[in-house]
Amino acid sequence: MDFFKAMQWVQDNEPTIKSKIRQYRKFTPYDMCDFLQEAYEAALVAVLRSQEKNIPFEAAFWTTFRNKISVLTPDPNFTHGSNSIPSHICYGDIEAVEQTSHRSEEGADIEAIFEAISHHLTARERETLSLSLGVAEQGKLTTHEIADLYGCSDFNVRDTLKRAFRRIKQLADNGTIVVDRMRLLTQQHQEIMSGCVAIQDFTPLGYSSRSPPS
Repeated sequence: MDFFKAMQWVQDNEPTIKSKIRQYRKFTPYDMCDFLQEAYEAALVAVLRSQEKNIPFEAAFWTTFRNKISVLTPDPNFTHGSNSIPSHICYGDIEAVEQTSHRSEEGADIEAIFEAISHHLTARERETLSLSLGVAEQGKLTTHEIADLYGCSDFNVRDTLKRAFRRIKQLADNGTIVVDRMRLLTQQHQEIMSGCVAIQDFTPLGYSSRSPPS
């Protein structure tokens, strides 16, 4: 599973995802589109988690998405609906996923992914996606908040995000963007944040630590 197939997976499984969201929506002021925004972000993180831990993508997605839903739910006690992930996911696979929150790691993953793809987008697509993913100075904004910031409708924001994802998928399909590069960028970012090791030379990708990717 790569990042772009993960985006398609969310679209294909939208009815199941929406069904899960409905269990929580009555306890939160957020709209369905805001939860779906979280689902796309969870899918990006799940790709890396599934590769790192050698577990199915679906198991990584639902665990990550459940953590994100809990953040959007004001009171953690207001989760009276089923807090389990879909039953077709193997229990053993779920146990392989760490149950504690990895928000800081997820943030690093998302930032690295964004840096790897942002220069392929238009200025508006890049800005909108950065606000949606929470990598901008303003932090993570909902669709409504982005629309208010731009002075446009929620539909326009969602349409911009869809165009961005379509553009990214096209670039992936023709080989302009490769998943391996994103994984290396993610590793580099995590190493910089932890301060454990020096920046590695990225000669195989055509640039070095002295000349980072744009």
